[in-house]
Amino acid sequence: MDEWDIARGGLRSISAREIKLFWQGYVERRKPVRIDHGSLYSRWRHVADDLVISLYLTNRSVGLFVRGQRGEGYKTTLHRLSAFEPKLGEALGASLTGFDGCCYLSRLPLPVTDPASWPEAYEWLAEKEVSYHRVLCECVVRGATAPT
Repeated sequence: MDEWDIARGGLRSISAREIKLFWQGYVERRKPVRIDHGSLYSRWRHVADDLVISLYLTNRSVGLFVRGQRGEGYKTTLHRLSAFEPKLGEALGASLTGFDGCCYLSRLPLPVTDPASWPEAYEWLAEKEVSYHRVLCECVVRGATAPT
């Protein structure tokens, strides 16, 4: 099963209008936290200039992973974050390299094409987003600048 399944497996594809409504609902629930537009399928919460939590949706899941700033390649982010292993992965409850192309990916399978699933998706995403932000601030942002 492909995580980035946008039109597979017998499900109808989620429409651009539905995606927009999903993200409007999520951003509204997260105010005053700043959630930025990443792409049609994603929104970003910045942790630091070079560290972003990318929240995403597909037809059959929502999830999040850690990435670098726009334009930074996966391998650059992977290399930088590997300095914080294994503590960071344990604290996030996710693997740095568990999904090729995404650092610390976590996902919740559910039918995003059904708006009745959105409240559960919002709650899960918000809990994970808050947890990831706290852990990344403690382990990477503060840890990287702490005196040795």
